[in-house]
Amino acid sequence: MKYTEEMILQSPSGYCMPFEEEKNKEVTLSKGYGELKDTVTGETSFNHGIDFNASHRPLAAVASGVVSSIGTDKERGVYVVIRYGKYEVTYAHLANIFIRFGQKVKAGQTVAISGNDLHMEVAFDGEELNPIEFLTMLYGNIQALRKAGHEATHEFIQFDGEMKTRYDRDKEEIEELMIRFLPVYMEDLFRGAYTVPEYTEQSLRNVFAVGATKNYFFEKMPSMANPLGIGSRALPLASKVQNLLIADFLNYLALRHNVYLSTMGEEVKKKLQSEAIASSGIIDPLEELEIDVQSFDIPRVVSVYPDRAGVRWWTKAWFNNREEGELSVEIDRNNAIRFIQDRIEKDEWLEEFFPKQMEIYHNAIEQTKEQLLNQLNY
Repeated sequence: MKYTEEMILQSPSGYCMPFEEEKNKEVTLSKGYGELKDTVTGETSFNHGIDFNASHRPLAAVASGVVSSIGTDKERGVYVVIRYGKYEVTYAHLANIFIRFGQKVKAGQTVAISGNDLHMEVAFDGEELNPIEFLTMLYGNIQALRKAGHEATHEFIQFDGEMKTRYDRDKEEIEELMIRFLPVYMEDLFRGAYTVPEYTEQSLRNVFAVGATKNYFFEKMPSMANPLGIGSRALPLASKVQNLLIADFLNYLALRHNVYLSTMGEEVKKKLQSEAIASSGIIDPLEELEIDVQSFDIPRVVSVYPDRAGVRWWTKAWFNNREEGELSVEIDRNNAIRFIQDRIEKDEWLEEFFPKQMEIYHNAIEQTKEQLLNQLNY
């Protein structure tokens, strides 16, 4: 298809490439668009998109748009389609999705996490396009607006150096915990079920105040992605912010899920849990009681996942932070979609697919309640 003036993508929020290039982690194209020939069997097939070696990368909306489809099928696995004017862009082979059907998105907004790779398709007014041509146009828009001095360009914030934190040795484990818990963490923040500790909030205020006095801000042209114009000089500030945010995430895991890094010793765990309870402002009315109340609420985490072909689906649950979790239960595709689109409550899902474990869960809570009432002579 030849690009015409009608095909110029308009976006009030600017533009952004689908994912950020990480330092020393080059993303390569594993499959191109069009007819492909299997080097082993010699059979040919047609690839309706392109595939990248982009494992578990945050994926961004490329412009202002609306989520037009979320689903799963045999070829694409978990996928999301976002409409940008007459364009429709599909991200497939996904590990997680952070948006809902019908939701409006802006350029640079994180919408999903890729799985082991990323499959991308593009169509204009219903006609299939080679995504490489679309990405070339998108990159051209970004460069043209940048040269023109407009603030409408939107890119991932990039620093000219490597950001160090005190959690670097646990980076891989923290990233795995974020894949598992970050959506729940963000939801609890949004609903007010978890509140950022006052000292964390005050520390962030202090960091930004210091940044302002040292002229760290507006080093670069501000944009929607980087409204403070932060550049390489702000790396020390960015590292401090990163430390605070990671610490708060670990604080949340200790307080809400009783989950800790594997490198933490028992004393560190007890200290972190005590600090988490203290910082949350929660007064424990059972503190003086000489009974075990740890089982009063049992942490419950549940997820769904497909096979490599995206044909068969399973659900897996973890009770009381047991690392191995329960045996996976096979589910049908409609149930997987229902879970991904948040159309069922967590406990309702667990009651449906893990009834025996939920019975044990309810019995444990009732037993603990009875112990509490007896202790209080109620």
